[in-house]
Amino acid sequence: MSDMTPVFFDAATARARGQAHGELWRAEIRSLAELRVELCRSSRGRVDGVVDGVVDAGQVLAVARQHLPVLAAGLPELHDELLGIAEGADLAPEHIVVVNGHPHPASGATSIYLHGDAGPVLGQTWDMHATAEPFVRTVRVRDADGGESICLTLTGCLGIAGIGRGGVAVAVNDLSSTDGGLGILGPALVRAMLAQPSAQAAYELLLRTPLSRGRNYMIADGRDFFGVECSGELKVLTQVGAKAAHLHTNHCFDPVLRSRENVARESSTFDRLNMATTLYVQQRPHDLDGLWRLLGSHDGRPRSICSHLDELGEVPGAARTCGRLAMELATGRMRVASGCSDGEAPVEVTTADRSV
Repeated sequence: MSDMTPVFFDAATARARGQAHGELWRAEIRSLAELRVELCRSSRGRVDGVVDGVVDAGQVLAVARQHLPVLAAGLPELHDELLGIAEGADLAPEHIVVVNGHPHPASGATSIYLHGDAGPVLGQTWDMHATAEPFVRTVRVRDADGGESICLTLTGCLGIAGIGRGGVAVAVNDLSSTDGGLGILGPALVRAMLAQPSAQAAYELLLRTPLSRGRNYMIADGRDFFGVECSGELKVLTQVGAKAAHLHTNHCFDPVLRSRENVARESSTFDRLNMATTLYVQQRPHDLDGLWRLLGSHDGRPRSICSHLDELGEVPGAARTCGRLAMELATGRMRVASGCSDGEAPVEVTTADRSV
């Protein structure tokens, strides 16, 4: 299990925040970058949506390098932070791009939003090649305007999902779109959305941002909820309403986007959505505790919400749940853990708590 005690990166500049991140976890970032490059190469996968079938490390890094000017133009602060991570880890920036990408075709997540007794809660599992689990961490990062975001992340990664000081929360599910291209790295977009003053502003930022691959974004702030399915080229609002419950896994609801996806045969996305829907109806979770229990369910294992597809032994490197988080929007409280739900106790932190 990873040490999930949140680390606060609060230097005055984005470059310095990134450098502190890179220096703290230099060995881990270098190991993860090597694993990610090899994973992308050996699976003939994508570098965050660009170019199928790359076959050697040089090609992987060459493709990754193309994302840097796009990030610099679109989100310059986060580009500077990424460069700082590279400097701190003593790696070329393109290695950090690969760490911030999702080269594995079987990656996944189960995301759930509900309006509970204490207001909205949002959470997700994060399913990935099992080699990612030792690198899962929690970070608190100062935003450009002096606010802060708390994120589930990996060493070297800007952020997978999380909540900002303004109460904006974001959860993400990978989608297997076939129309990927150059665009803003997903973790950079997550961080930029978390820094927005409202879910509406975060949604508008998503709409005007060029994307590199398919993802579903759940965006909420207690007043609004937006569930947006995205391919590399298209964005469709498929779920809306802060008082309703919303569930999503790793396939598209929108019929046009379904024509632009290629769900892996081994994916458990349909099983997990069916199980999550059934358990939601049976359990009627009404708070962060209830959502946390649902996200940790092993019903139907190994094709369960807490996923263990690697146990089937059918596909080398099949995904498993490497991390979970649940967020209570009204209080800014996040509960986070790495690995399987049968593992160690979770860690809790709030956006207002700087005691760690």
